[in-house]
Amino acid sequence: MGMFEGKVALVTGGASGIGVAASLRFAEEGAAVVVADINEAGAEAIAEKVRAAGGRARAIRCDVSSEADNAAMVAAAKQDFGRLDAAFLNAGAYAQTGFDESDAATFDSMIAINLKGAWLGLQAVLPALEPGGAAVVTASTSGVIGLNVAAAYSAAKHGVIGAVRSASQSFARRGLRVNAICPGPVATAILGVTEQAPIQPADALALPADGLLLPQHIAELALFLASPRSGGINGQEIIADAGFLSSYPPMPE
Repeated sequence: MGMFEGKVALVTGGASGIGVAASLRFAEEGAAVVVADINEAGAEAIAEKVRAAGGRARAIRCDVSSEADNAAMVAAAKQDFGRLDAAFLNAGAYAQTGFDESDAATFDSMIAINLKGAWLGLQAVLPALEPGGAAVVTASTSGVIGLNVAAAYSAAKHGVIGAVRSASQSFARRGLRVNAICPGPVATAILGVTEQAPIQPADALALPADGLLLPQHIAELALFLASPRSGGINGQEIIADAGFLSSYPPMPE
C-alpha cells in the first residue's frame, strides 16, 4: 500500500522537471494523478507513462495564469476520479534578467505565471480538497533572498511565500494545510539540463556531491508535505537546497 493509495493528486507543470518526478512518484505511491501543463502533449506523455505502469492518470492543458484553466483542472480531477486529496502547484517560469534590465513585460510575465498562477491555484483547490488534504506550492530559494540576475522572478517567488503564509489559516479552517518548497539549484531546463533523470528508489536518494539536486529530491519533499506525515506543518516555506544558502555566497573551489 502506497501512502496515497485511493487518493487523487494534481500536479501543475507536470510535463517537465520537478513536475514529471512528482507525477510519477504520486502514481507510484498509489494516487490517481491529474497532470496539468500548458504543454498538453507533454502532459499526455507523462499521463500515458503512468497508465503504462498500471496507474491512473489524466492529462489536461492548463495555463496557470488563467482562472478558468485552474477551475477546469480541479473539475477534471473531480470528474475523472471523484475527489482531490493533494495539489502540487509547481508550474512556473524563469527569466534571467537583472533589475536594471528588466522591462515591464518581463515583470508582468513573471508575476502572472509564478505568483498569480500560485494564487489562482490555491483559490481553486481550497474548496475542492478533501478534509485532511494539502496543497504544496513550488517557491524558490530566490523567494527567501534576492536574486539580482533574475529580479522579477525573485520578486514573484517572494510573493508566493507571502501567499502561502496568508492562505494557511483559510486552509486550516477546512482541515487542510498549505506549504511552500524553496528549491535551490535543481537539474532542470532552467539550468540547461534537458534530460529527465530517472526515478530512483526513494530511500536511495542521497545528498548530491555537487550541490545540484535532482527533480526527485523536490518531488519527495512535495509528497511528504502533501501527506498526513507532515500533519503539523502549515503555512511554512521549506528550503531544499543541499546547503546552498547555509554558507551563501557559494565559495569557488
